[in-house]
Amino acid sequence: MKDNHSKADYQLNPDRLIREISTDAEETENWFCSQQLKILDFVSGSLCSIIAGLLVAWIVRKIFRFLIGRDHTHWKWKVLYALVSPTILLAVLISCFLFSLPMLRTLPVSWYELDLRLFYAALVFAAAWGIFRLISVLDQKIRRLAERDDNSLDKLTVSMIGNTLKIGIALTAILFVGQNIFNLNITALLASAGVIGLAIALAAKETVSNFFGTVVIIADCPFRIGDRIENGKINGIVTHIGMRSTRIMTPDESVYTIPNSMLTDSALCNINHRGVIKLVMDIGLTYDTSPEQMENALRILHEIMDNFHGPDRPGQAPHIYFSGFGAYSLNIHIILWLKTASFVEEEKLRNELNLSILKRFAAAGLNMAFPTQTLYLTPPVQLPPGK
Repeated sequence: MKDNHSKADYQLNPDRLIREISTDAEETENWFCSQQLKILDFVSGSLCSIIAGLLVAWIVRKIFRFLIGRDHTHWKWKVLYALVSPTILLAVLISCFLFSLPMLRTLPVSWYELDLRLFYAALVFAAAWGIFRLISVLDQKIRRLAERDDNSLDKLTVSMIGNTLKIGIALTAILFVGQNIFNLNITALLASAGVIGLAIALAAKETVSNFFGTVVIIADCPFRIGDRIENGKINGIVTHIGMRSTRIMTPDESVYTIPNSMLTDSALCNINHRGVIKLVMDIGLTYDTSPEQMENALRILHEIMDNFHGPDRPGQAPHIYFSGFGAYSLNIHIILWLKTASFVEEEKLRNELNLSILKRFAAAGLNMAFPTQTLYLTPPVQLPPGK
């Protein structure tokens, strides 16, 4: 590169600039003429390597797709398939570099070193690409585990782990290439990034708060997608958990978007979990109900609610108890898990349940209580004459 003094000289003396350009062009032309054979070897060898790599990649992909189609549950084929493209890319890069070596050695030292650094950087990024693909395969396998009912994993947790690993690999590759290959001052760059990050965090305080709310949801797992939750006046099913907010669909099919920081900072009730809805209800019988009739009422309720629309899951059998003596009724407390997460299906099950209770209680002569008052009237007090 010319210094400022030289540029000024060129502006005053354009003939000198023309002579310099002519000299450089002549040197370049002479180099091309003298290295024609090596350049031809490099171009032809590189083209053959690229064509061979594409052909091998196509054949190997066909083979692995056939193997995966026959045994799609065996994830070792998917791992090997994920490594096919990065491995072939590494082989093509190395082949092209070997073909270019005789030509590169004729270049100036600075150009030769730059080409070496670019080659090493390409190798690092190809290896990072292979790790990316392995993480994607692992992410798919864990996602399938998260879809099962007998595990404690969550799709959001799996997605967060996969994305974090990919970001970490990308940053590691970039920093490694910058520090060790191009000799960049990464320390100063990281310090500047820290200052900028602090400024962004202060300016986007609410966004950062919502992000950490998401981290709390992932770590503590108070609810998952598909759960029915109640937060304040909002009662609905969780349809989406994002990095900033959570979407909840209510029975009237309205969708509320709530910042994650609000969900983690306030009281939250998880009404259902994994496709079931918890139903809590109380039934009151009149005070003229005999002990035998109360026992019969409890037995009828168990007959109706036990294994209601399918076998009860472990720990989710109906809880039915004579809970106490109310102001005007003998109370029966019921906890039942409806085997659905749909609002429409829930209403149908409630309707069926209430009709069954009403019919069976009426047939058994059991009277349900309602708020009543009993007034006792006494004769007026007779006062003695003259009083």
